[in-house]
Amino acid sequence: MTGYTQTATSKPPRKNATALVKAHRGTVVTDLHDKVSKKAQVRYTSFPRIGSEVIAVPAGAIAINDSTTNYYYKAGIYYIQNKSGYMVTLPGPGLRLKGLPIGYRIIPVGEKNYYYYFGTFYRQVENSDNYEVVTPPETAVVDGLPDGYSIRKIDSTEYYYLNGTYYAEIDAPNLEGKIGYEVVVIIEAY
Repeated sequence: MTGYTQTATSKPPRKNATALVKAHRGTVVTDLHDKVSKKAQVRYTSFPRIGSEVIAVPAGAIAINDSTTNYYYKAGIYYIQNKSGYMVTLPGPGLRLKGLPIGYRIIPVGEKNYYYYFGTFYRQVENSDNYEVVTPPETAVVDGLPDGYSIRKIDSTEYYYLNGTYYAEIDAPNLEGKIGYEVVVIIEAY
């Protein structure tokens, strides 16, 4: 059994922030919700929060690493060791693993397919059974985000912010909950 505790860090809001929301697919997203429902994590309610700490990694977790970080991985969730145990985290781009977690989603973007699970995007490595973590592709629409995001308001519109990426809440009739979370590029200027 693994115990969870949550840690939270927050930065004071910056004053006089301005930002430019980059257009999507050549046009501005028209089905964008100005106020988000703050329920993006519903798909992952039984999962630990990003940034939460556990005393030990789950039994059967495997150790994998990239050039800078040692991760422990089990069922689509990544952990890194810290002073008091292990912290739930999202992996950086470039990390490779064999296979995908059960429950992944196929996310088409243009003519490419990405694979998504619990805040992490993957690309298949050269027709093998290996997958590499990639930066969230612009315009990708997912059906949920793991808990651990923050809400950032830019020019009266709210966005989810997770691990350096902004997501806009949009109408998505093809998804189960009819709401999706689109990766958007926002250029912040302060």
